[in-house]
Amino acid sequence: MLSAKGLFMATVMGSLLLVGCQNTDPVTPKSSVAQSSIMTNAENKLALNVASLANYHWQLLAAKDKQGQPLSILETIKDQVHLNFYVNQSTYVDQSTQQASFTVGCNSMGSKFTVSSQTLKMGDIISTEMYCQDLDQAERLMAQLMRGDSKLSIESSKQAATSADPQPLLTQELASGEILVWKGTITPEAKYQQQGDIVFWEVNHQLQDCPNPDQKACLKVRPVYYDEQGIKQGVGDWDIFVEKIEGYNHDSDIDTVLRLKRFTVEPIDVKGKQFVYVLDRIVESSVVN
Repeated sequence: MLSAKGLFMATVMGSLLLVGCQNTDPVTPKSSVAQSSIMTNAENKLALNVASLANYHWQLLAAKDKQGQPLSILETIKDQVHLNFYVNQSTYVDQSTQQASFTVGCNSMGSKFTVSSQTLKMGDIISTEMYCQDLDQAERLMAQLMRGDSKLSIESSKQAATSADPQPLLTQELASGEILVWKGTITPEAKYQQQGDIVFWEVNHQLQDCPNPDQKACLKVRPVYYDEQGIKQGVGDWDIFVEKIEGYNHDSDIDTVLRLKRFTVEPIDVKGKQFVYVLDRIVESSVVN
């Protein structure tokens, strides 16, 4: 029987389970953002519901105390303070279960949540238990702030009319008086309107010449295969990848194994399926001497 902590982590971390991967594809087309069910209304407001929260990754933009002054303990690290909402993420729990997960850059914390009439309700906060040194105080504060009820409002940012990724703003007014403002970045699942396949690629540190002379350099990649227990079973052949992996920044001093989400998009200039690859996480990395 899973403990409460184990049940939560199985839910919010379920996306980190290793599964087998497919072969590489050297061509990735550009794709426009799919139509979303979250539409801007005349007051620049967005629909506030579970779907609109789960469709975005939220990063802290501002934190204010009861007097409206900056909460420096969070403001100074706001680039690494993140909030996510998940729905139906685990086979271990009732499919209607909704989980929120947040972090200040070390442990993963979270709780079940509900949203009704602009009120976010969160229960007891559970957490992983890594020692975080200078982040311990910020973690305790975030756990305290997120527990209980808070009022939410969501609106599109000023560049929404011209940007493919409008990055909405979520304002959270806590019952204790503090205010947190979050900036949203659309999830790839919402962007491409599908659940991506999971694949694993090894990326060589050394960039390669591209088939197209107009391109400066391309990635050298090969598929990596794991069994259901996450044990590596083998690798495929090296190939040249001519497009970019969304969210990945190449370092010519490091070999990496990446867990990627692969989304199928409509072909632009060739027949057959084409794919977009989005970085989910780095599985392994090793510095090249």
